Amino acid sequence: MTETMPMAIGCVASYTEANIQFDSPIRLFKYPEKLAEALDMGPLPDVIGFSNYVWNTELSSSFARLVKRHSPDTVVVFGGPHYPLPIEPSNQERFLKDRPEIDFYIVKEGEVAFCNLISELTLTDNNIEDVKNKNLSSVHSISSNGVAIFPPVEKRLVQLDEIPSPYTSGRLDEFFDGHLVPLLQTNRGCPFSCTFCVEGLDYYSKVRRYSIERVTADVAYIGQRMDQIKDFRIRNDLFIADSNFGMYSSDKDTCYALKDTRTKYGWPEYISVSTGKNKKDRVLEAAEIVEGAIKLSGSVQSLDEEVLANINRQNISSDKLIDLGLSAKRLGVNSYSELIIGLPGESTSTHLSTIKTVMDAGFNYIVPYQLMLLPGSELETKSTREQFELSTKYRVLAKAFGKYQSLGEEIVVAEIEEICVGSNTLSFDDYMYCRKFHLFLVIFYNDGVFHTLSKLLAEIGISHFTWLESMMNLPLPPALSELFDDFLRDTEEELWDDKKALVDFTREPGVIQQCIDGELGNNLLFVYRTRAITQCVGDLKLVAKQALSQLLDETLGVDTKAMRFIDDALTYHTMRLSNIFDNRSMVPECELEYDLAKYERDEAPKTFEEYRYNEPKSFMFVMDSDQEDLIDRYLETFGSSTIGIARIFSRTFVNKLYRNPMQM
Repeated sequence: MTETMPMAIGCVASYTEANIQFDSPIRLFKYPEKLAEALDMGPLPDVIGFSNYVWNTELSSSFARLVKRHSPDTVVVFGGPHYPLPIEPSNQERFLKDRPEIDFYIVKEGEVAFCNLISELTLTDNNIEDVKNKNLSSVHSISSNGVAIFPPVEKRLVQLDEIPSPYTSGRLDEFFDGHLVPLLQTNRGCPFSCTFCVEGLDYYSKVRRYSIERVTADVAYIGQRMDQIKDFRIRNDLFIADSNFGMYSSDKDTCYALKDTRTKYGWPEYISVSTGKNKKDRVLEAAEIVEGAIKLSGSVQSLDEEVLANINRQNISSDKLIDLGLSAKRLGVNSYSELIIGLPGESTSTHLSTIKTVMDAGFNYIVPYQLMLLPGSELETKSTREQFELSTKYRVLAKAFGKYQSLGEEIVVAEIEEICVGSNTLSFDDYMYCRKFHLFLVIFYNDGVFHTLSKLLAEIGISHFTWLESMMNLPLPPALSELFDDFLRDTEEELWDDKKALVDFTREPGVIQQCIDGELGNNLLFVYRTRAITQCVGDLKLVAKQALSQLLDETLGVDTKAMRFIDDALTYHTMRLSNIFDNRSMVPECELEYDLAKYERDEAPKTFEEYRYNEPKSFMFVMDSDQEDLIDRYLETFGSSTIGIARIFSRTFVNKLYRNPMQM
């Protein structure tokens, strides 16, 4: 389940209520437990709607079946992108026939179609068959005699301000609970046509925008509400749902509105968003306005020209995305790049080449994804699968599972995703090798775990990628070797050939509880990175040093001064990582020969020898009150287990939690 406020269904509700008079407002639900409680209290609704995304499709279907069993006359409406494309209409028909609990499915944008459907249901006193015969635009269904009814798609809204704001109208007030992150959308659509993305279709190619007055009012309202809950909120972030934020001139106005709330309320502290894939200068300006709260994204996915052609990504400038990383580095702005292993035409060499390029460009965080075949995307179609001989397997989607009690029944559910683990250019062994490299990447590169050494490598002309490759080829110390063996075993064991067999497995007694307890169904990269950083710091230090020593010998010969600096830097970073989540009262101390903090801060450091002290100095590594408070809030929510800390790592800029040196 996503951790954002339900803005999308809020928009559907506010638009419908603006056009139809109801005796009582439409009720919105985010938490399954709240829906279960409402169903128990009764009466069961005349109409119930469910969003349908990759992270909740089985959950929505399970609750829909429950409602239909206890109230067959309740009208069940689904809507959302997790639905097959009309390229293969038989797949849409099969989807609905496999889910007889669904009376109507709203395709594409939902506000107008849902409102029209509710209007017709009201006029016919909820006569489902009569309404099916109306052939309402964007409303799919299966008639009582088994005929598929697939009318044309409703046109998209041109003026998005026709949708009353679910924020300023108060429709989302109940979701300011300190746990959920506000979700903002300033526009809809994407001009790019990537085949792995639902928005890559022509239907979404024209970008529609909310007025800046509407967006500014939403930002101000959210800021006020977040300030009112500041004493108990766990998250202080914002998620922007735009596909290319910062690429348009109006985004600058949004950033000024956010800068204002940051000044007034200290919100948002972080802004999660996919920044524009072109218009680098505008994107950089947007990030500067909000003073680095945005992580600039250069989501290249791949830099191989053949792969880009295979996924219809030629109209995105890869060179400018890479230049964005270099510019972000010069400005001291956080940046990240997303990559996908398994794209059509991708091989081990092309994938690793892309990783090296984005590293060299200076992106300070790299997110390696596996290719998910999303229903509703062109990549998921039979023709694409056959053309590139895509080999796929199924696994439980991380954090998307649970068990719930309602109407005297238990719902046990886990979401299942289909991912690509091979193709006519990538074997399964290649896939596993890349996954191992991904773990080295997230441990030794992301969040600047050994940031000063990255700078040293640049100073002496060695790529960080080369350093990672060297570590990959070293025999690992026992604890770290065991960790990687466990990771590779779990990576392989989480994959299933047959979806039904996996679904049946998740329904066996105790399996979902194992997922809830963190034994199954995890994001393995997050979990094993957490284990490495919290349990194997000594081994990380040893492996990093061995690889660096080997590289220095190969390039510079024996360099005593460089090795002294490396020893100092490894000690410095080890101290910064020590006792972050437990034993925090035990303050680590050490003696340093170099001013590592200054070397790390300087954007373009001089020769490392110029940072050497006249004589060694003693330091203690401390945490300030803001760090302590943030960690306390996270631990209270997610716990101190490896899984809990992994969830914390996935929700914050981890380098903000590192200890800071204080001279003794």
